[in-house]
Amino acid sequence: MDSPMLVQLREQTRPAHLALESQPLLQRLLSSRLTETDYGQLLQSMLAFYQSLEPVLVTATTALLAQHPDPNYRYLPREPLLASDCRALGCVSSGFIHSPIELRLNGSGAYFLGILYVIEGSTQGGRFIAKHLADTLGVGENSGASFFNIHQSNNSWKAFRCWLHRGLERHYQDDIKSVIEGANMTFSALHAHLDQWQRLNPFFSSNNFQAE
Repeated sequence: MDSPMLVQLREQTRPAHLALESQPLLQRLLSSRLTETDYGQLLQSMLAFYQSLEPVLVTATTALLAQHPDPNYRYLPREPLLASDCRALGCVSSGFIHSPIELRLNGSGAYFLGILYVIEGSTQGGRFIAKHLADTLGVGENSGASFFNIHQSNNSWKAFRCWLHRGLERHYQDDIKSVIEGANMTFSALHAHLDQWQRLNPFFSSNNFQAE
């Protein structure tokens, strides 16, 4: 059974979450028409997002763990996984090194807890995407889909929920608005990033890429 904070987070972020799921590039990811080229371009867009996010997020998470130690939870950086997947597919650099949008990453510990809620929770959707990628493109954990297979070797979502339940929820219960703000920012920022990436990248605006 989920904790009260998780229930509140799920309810208060549902509109932003559903909006992100309807973003054309993410819809294309689960399309039966997905090609390896499409997938490579999508990986590069995700890589740019995490390159912008993680330098601050990793530091903030380390600080949170120093204040609230947990024997099981550790944040596993996604940028190296995405970079490895791009190399496995032989992706040519798009020219974008970082996200074309500016992320708001100057919040409190509660704010970063909301960001982690989104990042760790996304591993659950990654399970379905990983299966689709294996069925459609034949790529797996060691052949270009390590990012979406993170759940295979790191059950971070379960560890994150336990960490939250063991003390973080009580500590931040009076700052739940900041937790929700951080989560909504993450959903909305990734949505805006993908929208802008689609506009700026010629591949996505060509006839080679049509979202279903």
